[in-house]
Amino acid sequence: MIFHKVPVQYIKIITEDIFLLRFCSAPVADQAHPGQFVMVHPTKYMEPLLPRPFSIHRVQGDHIEILFKEVGQGTRQLVDLKKGDFLEVKGPLGRGFHFDQGQDLILVAGGIGVAPLLFLAETWKRSQKKNSKGSLQLFIGARTKAELLCLKAFEGTGAEIFIASEDGSWGEKGLITQLLIKKIKKPSHNQVLLACGPNPMLKAVRDWAVQKGIPCQLSLETRMACGLGACLGCVVAKKKGTEIAYVNVCQQGPVFEAQEVFWDE
Repeated sequence: MIFHKVPVQYIKIITEDIFLLRFCSAPVADQAHPGQFVMVHPTKYMEPLLPRPFSIHRVQGDHIEILFKEVGQGTRQLVDLKKGDFLEVKGPLGRGFHFDQGQDLILVAGGIGVAPLLFLAETWKRSQKKNSKGSLQLFIGARTKAELLCLKAFEGTGAEIFIASEDGSWGEKGLITQLLIKKIKKPSHNQVLLACGPNPMLKAVRDWAVQKGIPCQLSLETRMACGLGACLGCVVAKKKGTEIAYVNVCQQGPVFEAQEVFWDE
């Protein structure tokens, strides 16, 4: 898979350090699945040399959106792009989320971890047939009200939304995992839990879901250089039975079954 050039359609400021970038790519849009990612590099800059990975946030026709936080030189360069500037894009890459028709989806998002979950929620909505009995719940948390993202877009999917902020500025005060445990007291056999966020949140979600017997998938975030498994820069530990193996997130992830994920405990 090679990079292809696409023009920037727009950059939108969401918060002081969160931005939405949109470009058009029929090949990416046609093949993309929720949870997959793209490698992106602006052509007008020589450094940093390596591209950056971004979750596919939304697909609308041939239009692709990525939601990202400005954290360093690479993302700062994206923020400075103008309409018509060119990106080198490779993707879609990786293994995404999966669910069956009619399943009840529980999405858990922490901060910028909301990025791949909107594409997932909108894909779920499009998959629902007229008499489908599946449901969609979103548990979304952040440190403050200002960091709670995409709520109006999620409302458009028909999701039942539960909100928590650590400072209590919106929704319940505390961690989103606490609200999840409070609300889902009697899990059903038809539920599947899909989560993306910081590692402490994912670990708490994994532990609770495994204990309750709820099928659970986690989207991991790691540094990537090539996106194809060649550089070995995104290796993480994966558990299979009693054995621990090291695998590339870019190829075998970024979405993993919860029971496979191993943190040094």
